[in-house]
This record gives sequence, C-alpha cells and structure tokens, in this order.
Amino acid sequence: MASTFANKGLYQQVADEAIRYYPYDGAEAKLLAFSENATYVLRDPQSHEPYGVLRIGRPGYHTIEEYEGEMSWLRQINDYTPLIVANPLTGRDGKYIQVVPGPDGRNYSCVVTEFLKGETLENGDDSYSTDEYEQLGEITAYLHRQSYIWNGTKNIVRTHWDYDTMIGDHPIWGRWQAFGGFNEEQRDELTRCCKIIRRRLERYGKAPENFGLIHADLRGSNVMVDESQIKVIDFDDCGFGWHLHDLAGSISFIEDRDFVPDLINAWHDGYCKVMPFTDTDFVEIDTFILQRRLQLTAWLASHSDSDPVKDLSRGWVEGTMYLADRYLHVFG
Repeated sequence: MASTFANKGLYQQVADEAIRYYPYDGAEAKLLAFSENATYVLRDPQSHEPYGVLRIGRPGYHTIEEYEGEMSWLRQINDYTPLIVANPLTGRDGKYIQVVPGPDGRNYSCVVTEFLKGETLENGDDSYSTDEYEQLGEITAYLHRQSYIWNGTKNIVRTHWDYDTMIGDHPIWGRWQAFGGFNEEQRDELTRCCKIIRRRLERYGKAPENFGLIHADLRGSNVMVDESQIKVIDFDDCGFGWHLHDLAGSISFIEDRDFVPDLINAWHDGYCKVMPFTDTDFVEIDTFILQRRLQLTAWLASHSDSDPVKDLSRGWVEGTMYLADRYLHVFG
C-alpha cells in the first residue's frame, strides 16, 4: 500500500487526467499535500487563479457511497450552519465524484471542492492561539449539532471510528504495534493502556449525545484562518465516532506539549457555547487523547513513505510514553 501511494509521479498523472473531467480547460494541477490522499490546487496557468482543490483518494480507502455521504454532509453544513466549508464542485457530467483510470490500471476516485483562502492554524512555529482554539471548539460543536439534528445523518454511509477500528482488532490505519520505536516494556505498558481505554469506552457508551457524524481529523492543518473567520477543510476522514474524538484530533501530533491543557480549556469554552459538555465527557478527555495518539502511531507505521512521517516520528516514542505514564497514573 505505502509503496504504491508513495508514487507521486503516478498521482500527478491521475491529476492531469482528472482535469479533463472538469470544465477547467487548460488548468494545471499543482501538488498541495501528499499524505492519506493526494491534494492539488487546480489553477489557471497564466493568472494562477485557483479553480478549486482536487483530492485524489487512495484506491480502496473509500467507496463511491462514502464519497457521496461526505458531499451530502458538506452541502448540509453550508446550507444550515454558520460554518464555512469548501463546497463540492461538479464535473462536466454534473456529478461530484469522478472515477479516473490511472496509468497503473487502477481506478482513482476524485473530488474537487472550492478553494478557500486563508492560512492554516498549524503554522509550524508552535504559536498556537487559545482564541483560535476557542473558535475551533465552537465550530466543532456546530458540526456535531448539525449531524445530531439532521434527519439525513442516518442515511449516510461512512467509516465508523471506534476502539475496534482505531486501535483494536480491525484498525483501519493498521496496528500501532507495528511502529518500530517501542521496546518490549513500552509495548506492554501501552497494551495495558489499551485495555483500560476499552473498558472505559464500553462504560462511556455510544449515545446520540456523545456519538455521531464527526469530522474525525479536525486538527490545525485542516483549519484555515482568514482574518476573523475560521474555515474547515478536508472531510476525507469524516465518519461516525465519539464527539470527543474531534477534541483529541484537534491536538494531533502535539498531545504531549506543555501548552496543550490551555488549548483544551479554550476548545471546551468554545464548544459549550453551542453544545453541552458533561462532567462525564470531561473525565474521558485523556482517554480519547491517548486513543488518538495510538491511532496516529499506527498511521505513522503504515505510511512510512508519506511526506510528513519522518519529521513527525522524531520524539514520538518519548511523547507517547509520557502520555501513557500520565494515563496509568490517573486510571491505572
């Protein structure tokens, strides 16, 4: 999987071919990001004005029905919430999802969304703002409220993100144990943590008030800041999961930093402006943070050829064990 996905040249060929499926004659596809999927800005080669953002999915990651579910939710968010998300754009045939044959004989599902202006919240210099995280919490709550009250949510076909599919027996991103940096003692400690996480999540339960359609990757790199506006992008991982997973996702890859509690408190303040947040929810924040950390550990292991992995892996073991030690001190 990783070696095929790592072939940037192949994905560039797919992107160039995909342009023919959209009414952007003469457009060029410039790579924006190469991670779980390949993302390109489609722009006019002379003026460099963007037409939209093309996302090419990894074959087998989503079905057509799952892509259609994502597009349906985007339209609902734009129509029935104050949030700003990138509207999906149709191809020449009027459809949102275009299936493009690749030079390797495989089919690649492609979607194009509006190009949103702004700078990502994750700016690489550790200057995370509590004001922005308060806004992010409020935005997250609007998403959760919309999916809670929308009758169409029950008809959406999307991935279910729970213990089993993140760090259990059927992990979608692979097994966290495959990450090569842990010694035997550290793996044993993390395994103990997993058993506690599972027990606590079974007791926490799945109810409409705490489990529903979520973004599932609502971190800094998927949030655009444009003056006073925050815009949400990249719903590729959206699916059914615990609402608290979106809080854990917002601090992905920085969970062990000393300023994170301030960000969490700010996120919580923003969330409570729109949706309730119970004492039971608050108690389980660390459970979801560690579960997300282990899910990301699996992602690092299964995407070793992905651009961000080498940088993100530095200090990963130490940071993860710090979180595990803290978790066992509280819940062990």
